[in-house]
Formats: sequence, C-alpha cells, structure tokens
Amino acid sequence: MPGEVVLITGCSTGIGAALCEAFHAAGCTVYASARRLESLQPLAAAGIRTVQLDVTKPDSIKAAVEAVVKEAGHIDILVNNAGLGLVAPLSEVDMTKAKEVFETNLWGTLAMVQAVAPRMAARRSGTVVNVGSVVGYFGTPWGAIYSSSKAAVHSLTDALRLELRPFGIKVMLLAPGAVQSAIGDNNLKRFDDRFTMYAPFADAIRERATISQGNNSMPTPVFARAVVAQVLRKPSPPAHFVLGGFAWLTQLARWFPLWLRDHMLAKRFKLNVALPPPEEIPAVAGKKAD
Repeated sequence: MPGEVVLITGCSTGIGAALCEAFHAAGCTVYASARRLESLQPLAAAGIRTVQLDVTKPDSIKAAVEAVVKEAGHIDILVNNAGLGLVAPLSEVDMTKAKEVFETNLWGTLAMVQAVAPRMAARRSGTVVNVGSVVGYFGTPWGAIYSSSKAAVHSLTDALRLELRPFGIKVMLLAPGAVQSAIGDNNLKRFDDRFTMYAPFADAIRERATISQGNNSMPTPVFARAVVAQVLRKPSPPAHFVLGGFAWLTQLARWFPLWLRDHMLAKRFKLNVALPPPEEIPAVAGKKAD
C-alpha cells in the first residue's frame, strides 16, 4: 500500500536504485542504503531518504535500522538486495573473494532479517523480499560461487516464509533473470584472469562476467515497476517471483534431465574446446614434474 516504509539494501546502482525509485513513485517512504553514502546522491536528489549500511557489519546494520525506525516509526517492507558477483573456475577461485560473496549475499541477508523481523513480528505485519537469482535454481560454469550463494538464499527464504508466517510477516523470493545493472562491470572489477589449468578457457570465463547484460536484458525500470506491483498491489506476494531476460528458459531448464542440461550449459559456456597437451598447461606440467 502507498505510504509504507521500505528499507532496501545495495542501492548505489542497478536493481537496488531502480527499486527505490519505483517504490518512491508508488508513494512509499523509501530508505535507500549502501556502504558508501555518497553513492546514493542521485536518489537523495530525487527525494528518497538515504542511510549508510554495510550488511556485513553488525554495528552498521544496527545503526541503520535504528535510524530508520527512529525517523519513520517502523519498517513495513525490507528488500535484501545487496549482493556481490564473482566469476572464476571453482578449482582456481580466490577463497577470500569467494567468502566475501557468501558474507554479503547469504549472511548479510540473514543478518538483516534478524535485525528487522522481530520489529515486524511485534506489529504482526511486514514483508521481506530476498533477492536471489535464476542461477540460484541450478549452478552454472564459471559462476558457481555466485550461483551457490543465491541457491542458499533461495533455501533460506523458503524456510523463512514458513517460520515468519505465524507473525503475520510475508516473505517473497525475487529471482531476477537478465536485468540491466552494474553487475557486469562489478564482475569485471573483481575478475582475475591469471589462470593455470583453466588458461585455455580464459576468454569464455571473461565472457561469463557480463553475460547478463546483453541485448535480451530487461530494462531495470521495467523490472522494478513489476516487482513493486507484486509487493504492493496484491494481498500476498508470490512465494517466488521470477522476472527478466531468459527467465522462462532457466525455469524450463530446471525440469530438463541432467544430461541435457549439462550438454546445454557446456556448450553455452564453451567447455567443449579442445585442450592442449598436459605438458603445455602450467599447472598440469608442474604437478607432473613433482
């Protein structure tokens, strides 16, 4: 309903910023948040309230939630959108970066729920929207850390939907397909192509970093308006809301036999290239010498 208080994480660009604008246009009191407050200036200029919030830091979460409640009185809708991407083969992924993805995407989501849900429960009212991904339904080559973190968000959300139901709190999983955002650029910023055994696949792995930002990507404002309509205009939002480019294909592929899905993914992510002899691959050659 218009006038509801909405707190959204990860709003500096892309889906988070677009959701802020769409909820604001629908008449809600919106609090946009991000690690760097200065990144929210365009939203502030549009009349949207802003608050500094790092979902990986308990003190930051506590301060942000208390600031919103002090000013607005309560929080009606929490959108857990903050997230990190990562593109790398699992056998060579940087473990520090991999843990950062889970720290933000999974544990950050849970930490926000723990900070806000008790306040909603006290009012017997509220809505939690957790942002997953279509790749959370099955893992994809080169992006498995991101996929698995979102799969964990999906599982958490399904359980949370049942656990919070007695308190009058609605829970929705939002699973974007290809949507125009900054995720491609952010993936490239964190991309490291110093591969050893996967050197022959370097170009395919780099391509995976921006695959969601092609011509079939849904414009972010269109996506955001559709999401807001689901959250605000229905008595109860759908348990899972899947939307964006290629969303229909990923949902269909969930029901494919594994051999067919593996074949499609291997082809799409160029895993069927001919490899050079083992002695020409540094990692393999080094192990052979040992």
